[in-house]
Amino acid sequence: MSRVDVRHLSLLVVGLALGGTGCDEHGAPLVTYEPPAPPAVPPSIEGASAAPASVGPGEVLSLGVTATVSRGTLSYAWTTTAGTVGARVGGSGGSEALWMSPSCLPADVTPSVTVTVTSDAGLSDSHTFPISWAGPACTRAPCSFSLEEGRLALAADCTTDSTLFVPDGYSFDGADHTVTAVDPPGGAFTGAVIRNRGGMARVHDVSVTASGLKDDCQTGAAGLRGILLEGASGEVVDSVVNGLNKGATSGCQEGFGIEVRNDDASRGPFRVDVLRNSVSAFQKVGILATGAVEVTLAENTVEGGGPVDHIARNGIQVTNGARARVTGNRVSGNAYTRADATSTGILVRRDTGAPLVTGLVVEGNTLTDNDIGIYLFQDAGDPPDASARARISNNVLQHGAVSNPYQAAIVDYYATGSLITSNDISGEGYDPATVPDGTFDVAVYTFHAASKLAFLTSAYDIAAGACSGRVTVQSQDKDGNLVPSEEAFSLKALGPAAPGVTFHAEPDCSGAPLTTVDLSKGHAEAAFYFKSSQPGAVTVEVSGGTLTTASQVQAIQ
Repeated sequence: MSRVDVRHLSLLVVGLALGGTGCDEHGAPLVTYEPPAPPAVPPSIEGASAAPASVGPGEVLSLGVTATVSRGTLSYAWTTTAGTVGARVGGSGGSEALWMSPSCLPADVTPSVTVTVTSDAGLSDSHTFPISWAGPACTRAPCSFSLEEGRLALAADCTTDSTLFVPDGYSFDGADHTVTAVDPPGGAFTGAVIRNRGGMARVHDVSVTASGLKDDCQTGAAGLRGILLEGASGEVVDSVVNGLNKGATSGCQEGFGIEVRNDDASRGPFRVDVLRNSVSAFQKVGILATGAVEVTLAENTVEGGGPVDHIARNGIQVTNGARARVTGNRVSGNAYTRADATSTGILVRRDTGAPLVTGLVVEGNTLTDNDIGIYLFQDAGDPPDASARARISNNVLQHGAVSNPYQAAIVDYYATGSLITSNDISGEGYDPATVPDGTFDVAVYTFHAASKLAFLTSAYDIAAGACSGRVTVQSQDKDGNLVPSEEAFSLKALGPAAPGVTFHAEPDCSGAPLTTVDLSKGHAEAAFYFKSSQPGAVTVEVSGGTLTTASQVQAIQ
């Protein structure tokens, strides 16, 4: 080979090595070389978080993987053989998912979660998290949910023969679906249809019912409930519990629509809001708050179903140390026709040895056709423990008929010294004249006679010529229990502005002036209004008989 040929060959080799194109010095084109792409390599799962050894119903696990690939991006898909799985975050470096265990699991199903990692080239790798099941077996498919951080959403109407759990810290979103409780084959449904798993839970927008439950009475934790929050804070709102019973004539002392409970006084108190729910066709209690809990019960509708002879229902019940504000609820139809018990719209009681219900406020509720509208039934001692004193005011109570041998709008059986005032009571069922010693408006069972007069409203500061707000005075015993008095009581004004003061029955101070008030009716109270034609301090005084006079200083500007 000549020296010129060698030079041409060298240039050609260089051109090939550089993968370039061009011409040699004689103008001949050089050969182009494209190196082959490296073969696609599947992604590799580098690490995976470990699941606990075993789980029970309603537990949420956080699972994760990390993965790599030589080039491109990765996608992640999570699947499960049981329970509910939802991805949390994803990216080129890894992915996390939440998995919630079901309420029960068929005996032939082993729970596991699998994550599949796929590259842009369509190649994949996978990892399976084995899970050991420690919960109960079930005989039907569990309810279907979607799962995301902090929220568990019911995917469709469903039927269950075991409790559905709300994971700790989660919100159970019923999404306007219905959960129906049924008996398992050969057994009986026990416990709550929906309940909390840990110390915080929220339940909303769900309907709960039962179908065909056998009349097999259960007690304690096995008793039938619709929605239960036990030892937990949270809320039950905008939900419906209807038909939670063991048959139309069952006398089993269970079947509570909504229950808030904490029996361990060393924990809590737990704070729960029960708002805007509807409870009907329940078996024993519509809404129950019991133990070391602080509960707001507001704007709920509780329908007892009318007079029955097989069970004495209670609409709302507050017991054993619970603190509650019960406001704006509508409670009706809790009536029992036999003489051995009564049904109640709102019942306040304690078991022997249990703590007193304290801090109770019952205001602005509408109670219709209940044997007893509001029943305070806890022995607070004599004199009564001040912590047991409740405020029962501005409620509307009505009963149009007599269906039980004992009916009353408001009863304070152990005379707790509670403030009972300004309630609107009507109907033959609460009229003392309908059945003497059988129908009552307000009945406070105290051993002491009336001994004093007391103002129940605060003093006013008004302009001369203006009408005051409502002034309420009541006759009471030494412990502050209302006691009607047949004595005559006079109204007086004392002080610099007294000559210009008049008292009236109407809120606008129209009509003839008043000079006396009547405290003989059930509330043992009277309401009046006053005005003054001249400024100055004035002392309003109510006096009469053997009772201690009540006086209050008013300011006229």
